[in-house]
Amino acid sequence: MSLSHAAAGQTAMQKMLKPYIEQQCASELKDSNMWKASTFLMTDSNTSQFAKDVCGCVSTNALNDVPATELAHAAVSSDAKNLLIKKAMMNTLKSCVVQQKM
Repeated sequence: MSLSHAAAGQTAMQKMLKPYIEQQCASELKDSNMWKASTFLMTDSNTSQFAKDVCGCVSTNALNDVPATELAHAAVSSDAKNLLIKKAMMNTLKSCVVQQKM
């Protein structure tokens, strides 16, 4: 497989996993101490928009540094997919909260 085919496959896999990551992000935010501290003084409306922005950032960036082999494994194993989503989401969440607050 050429590099361009691998990159195309990775992009397709990222697109496929993006909604799952966004959904996982939304559920994880509610339990995150970092999230609670970041939104303590916000109105419900602002918190909702901030969550949407943060999870959009997470779903866009979470898989950027994931090797193609891990993405391929996630395509054939739901356990691997769930683990990859959680790991990638948690690795990206903090930077997206910081980025969106600025």
